[in-house]
Order: sequence, then structure tokens, then C-alpha cells
Amino acid sequence: MEKTGYDKYESLIKALEHGNWYAIETFIRAYPDILREKISSTGQTALHIATQSGNIKIVEKLVEKMDKEDVELKEELAEFTPLALACLGGFIEIAQCMIKKNPRLVCIVNENGILPVLLVAMRGKKEMTQYLYTVTPPEEKGRNGASLVSTCIVKQMLDVALDILEKHPSLAVSFDMDNFTPIYVLAQMPKLFLSVGRLWFWQRWIYSCTHVRLHRAHDQIHICKGENSSQQYRQSDNIIVNVFISTGHISEDLVACDKLQYLEKMENYTLNQLRGMVSHLLDFLGIKNMDAKKLRNRQAIKLVQCICSTIKHLKVEQLDEFLVYQAIIQAGKHGIVEFITEIIYSNPELLDSEDFSKRNIFLTAIAHRQEKIFSLLHRLDNLRRMQMISHVDKFENNMLHLAGMLAPARQLDGISGAALQMQRELQWFQEVECIVPQTLKIATNKDGKKPYDLFTEQHASLMKEGETWMKGIANSSTFVSALIVTIMFAAAFTIPGGTDDDTGMPTYSNDPKFMIFIMLDARSLCSATSVLMFLGITTSQYAESKFLTRLLTKLIIGLSTLFFSIAAMMISFSAALSIWLDKQSTRLGILPLILLASIPVTLFAVMLFPLLVEIFISTYGPGIFDRRIELWY
Repeated sequence: MEKTGYDKYESLIKALEHGNWYAIETFIRAYPDILREKISSTGQTALHIATQSGNIKIVEKLVEKMDKEDVELKEELAEFTPLALACLGGFIEIAQCMIKKNPRLVCIVNENGILPVLLVAMRGKKEMTQYLYTVTPPEEKGRNGASLVSTCIVKQMLDVALDILEKHPSLAVSFDMDNFTPIYVLAQMPKLFLSVGRLWFWQRWIYSCTHVRLHRAHDQIHICKGENSSQQYRQSDNIIVNVFISTGHISEDLVACDKLQYLEKMENYTLNQLRGMVSHLLDFLGIKNMDAKKLRNRQAIKLVQCICSTIKHLKVEQLDEFLVYQAIIQAGKHGIVEFITEIIYSNPELLDSEDFSKRNIFLTAIAHRQEKIFSLLHRLDNLRRMQMISHVDKFENNMLHLAGMLAPARQLDGISGAALQMQRELQWFQEVECIVPQTLKIATNKDGKKPYDLFTEQHASLMKEGETWMKGIANSSTFVSALIVTIMFAAAFTIPGGTDDDTGMPTYSNDPKFMIFIMLDARSLCSATSVLMFLGITTSQYAESKFLTRLLTKLIIGLSTLFFSIAAMMISFSAALSIWLDKQSTRLGILPLILLASIPVTLFAVMLFPLLVEIFISTYGPGIFDRRIELWY
């Protein structure tokens, strides 16, 4: 029975998918025009199907037999050319082959008017984006230009975005396909900047010692020649796979290998294992790819500087039209200090930027609890600082009103425990209270509420949660502390080894391990102190001001003494155990028992010690606000 419709191309499609050039060539001889016909229900040509299969050799031979116009044919589903499919698949060599045949392919858009370079940028394919960017004529990037910049910022391909803005600065304030401008998009990418987030001291040291150099987009492109790069990777990867199988045994093929080649493979395998271990260690310490992080930070700052050179020439109407004011407010919400400082330095008048509620960047920073942005207030001269402090929003809320409002949930979620959250809210309120004049402290908003009343009203629920949180920790810790006191008090009169019948002195009184047992047994009785502290927490008055230092100080003392009591109890137990088992035949069994005894201390350290450190730093640390008096601009 003769096949009709697309069924007659079934054998050709299979040959294209499996890379059978003999069958493909036979079909082409029989039907010379087949390469420009649509052979599937979605309107794909032979080149579309071969491209999706990723076979570079088949694609090259097909392209050789096709005219330039044939390579431009689109499929019907999304109006993709074969080049668009090659780009989405990440086949750089296939894309090179097609562009060499017809350079105009990079200028053909799909049904949504999107160029191939923007299409692959949206998919986050960095190498393909870099390549297509270099071969796409600047005049063809037109209305796709701003979208390409915005997409590269979102996908963190900052080298491409930076290169575009250096050549076409006006794109920084041009609207993309989502009706946003690149400056607005950048203001909502806090992870690109160092000021957002926190680095531990060793991470800061590594970061400061890391040297990076900014590259242009053209410098980052590595175009593979010859065989398909993905195939080369698989072949090189298979060398190790063929030598070492998952059971850890050496494959049979290795027996026939030359001894030197075997040693080289063994060395490579060992090095790969060591690299993996080092990589996991660096990841655990949070210093993996620190050079990439620093490069990303520098590129982001450079992007802001490029944008600043453009917006400083804009008029007030244009600043509003191109979302510059809104971008500054968004940067304030996300705490991007570098963005704010660079832009205000280039144009100090932008310090008066407001959102739709008439809140400037400092009111916004208080509302969203961005202490680094708020601390910039101390770097203004007296006149500008008083102007910013006296500002009210359209609801007549001043700075202290906003500090009295409950912080956004995403800010509170980063703080452990309701009591610490309440403490942070009090710290914010007190910090703002210190700088506002007396008239603003008693001023009312449109709802007739004063800042203190607003704080009490909005934090009533959080204060109740803080009380419950602290009493919960105190009750559970009191039980543990009382148990330790009971055990160690009894242990003090149950001396290991007993006493001498004649003198009544402990049998092992001259043994150093016995002295360790006695001293640490007595030390563990300080758990009684933690019992008193936790009882004090349970019976304390839970007023707002008590959450600032007093209640948390009791918790610090209670948890600290409990930790040392547990540690002393375990060491005392280990000392007593070593006295009882101090014989040659049982000496080897002491160490495992001592290691098991250390498990409770380890678990306590893992679960509660980080909380203890956080409480201490939050209560007695340097604080989250920077009051350095240094002029900003």
C-alpha cells in the first residue's frame, strides 16, 4: 500500500535521527527538492530534524546541498529556523556551519519577534549567547537590544550586558519587551552585589585576596574546531569510566594497556578524586568559586557606572519615564548599597527619589529593614540629613512611624526565634528614635496614631510569640539542668574504686584521672546556675523593653552554663570509666566508650551553640548600624 501525506517521509526522518547518510543521500537522489519541503506535521524540514539530533556531520552535508534561502525556512509550531533549534540545543558548531552558509540567519526572528541571540539568552545558554552576540549585526539588535541587556542581567551573563551598554549606552534606559528598563531590572538583582548578604571573616579574607580582571564579551568566547565538543568531552570522560567501574575493580581491558599508560590513568584518577574532595571542602566553607563571585560583583558595579554615565544627562521627566526613580527605590528595598551610592554620586538630585507612597530611599530602607541603606543617612551633610529625616509619606508617616511598623516577613524569617526578632525590632526603633527630633516622636499619622502606639499595636503578637519561645527553651532546658545536678550530686558520693577501709580516703586519690573526675564533677554542678536562670526566665515580666537585653542575657547565661555542665559531666564520666577499666586487657575498649560519651556534647553544640552565638552577637555585638561620619558626595 502506497504511503501518503507525511508517512512517505518516515524512513527519511528515521535516517536523519540516526545519522544514516547513505539512506539520506539515496532519498535526496530520488527526490531532489526534498531539502526544501516540509516533511513533518509541525512543518519541519530535513535540516530541522537533523539539527535537533545534534549530528554535526549530517548537518554539514545537508547545508552543502542547500541554497541560502532553504536554510531560512521556518517550522510552523513557533516559526523557528534550523539555526534557532541549534541554538536552543546548544550546538555551537552546527550554528557556525549554518551562519557560514547564510549570515542573515542571525537576523531572522520567530513568531514573537525574538532574535536567536535573545532566545538563547532567555534559556541561560551563556557560550551560545556570547557567540551569537558577536555575529549579530548591531543594527539588527534594535528593539531586542534592551531585552537582551535585561535578560543577560537576570541570567548573570554580565560580560555580554556590559559590552552592549558600553557600545550602546542608551539601551540602559530603553524599554524591553516586558516594559521594563535594564536599570530597573538591575536594581532587583541583589545577589549580584557584595553589600547584600553576609560573609564570614574567612570568606571576607579570601574575597579581599582574590584578584580578578574584567573581560569583554569577545574575550570570553571559546569556539571549538573540528569534532563536536560534546562528543570530545564524552570520549575523554569515557577513558576513566572504562578503566574504573563502580565496584572499584580495574576493568579487563586495562590488563592489555601499557604500564606507563596505566600509571598515568591512575594518577589522573587520583587527582580527580582529590579535586573532588577539595571542591566539597571549599563548598562547605563557602569559598568555592570566590573569584567568580568577585568578578560578578565588579561587573555589576561597572554596569551601574555605565548606566550612571547615561542617566546624568537625562531631564527630570525622562528620569521618571524611564523608571530611574523607581529603580533607586527598588535598590533601597533590596539593600543594594553600591547601586545607591554610585547613582547618587553621579547625580545628587536623585537622592530625592520617591515611590508611589511618597517615601524616599531612607523611609523605604526603614520599612524594609535595610540597615546598610539607612546607615548612609549618617554620611550626609547636616542640611540634607535633616531634610531626609523630616520627610513624611502620603499617609503622614515619619521615620519613627515606619520603624514602629512590623518588619516584612522575609526580613524576620532570617532571624532565629521570635525573641530575637522582637529584639531586632526594638533595636531598629531605638536607632531611629535617636536621630528624629522630639516633634516627630509625638507626631500622629493620618490614622491618628503616634509611633510608640503603632509599635505596641503591631508588635503585640510578636511579643507574645517571643514569650512563648523563651519559656519553651527555658522549660526544656530546666529539666536537663536539673537532671545533670541530680546525677552529678550522686556521683560525687559514689567514688570510682571505692575508699580505703583503713583511712577512708578514695582508693585512687593519687591518680590524676581521679582529680579530673572530682574537679569536673564539681564543675558540672554549676548546672544549678542554669536552673536558676531558666526559672528566672519563666517568672520574668515580659514587657517590650525587656526583650532588648535583660531577658536574652538570662538566656545566654543559662545556655552557656548548661553547655559547660554537659561537657564537664561527659569528661567526668570518661575519667571515671578510665579508672574502672584501667587494666591492660580492657584498655583498648576505653576509647570507643569515651567517643560515645562525647555524642551529647556534640549534638548540643550542633543544635544550640549556633543559637547561643547568635544571641550573644545580637545582644552584645557591634550592632547592625554604621554611624561613621563620612561625607557621601
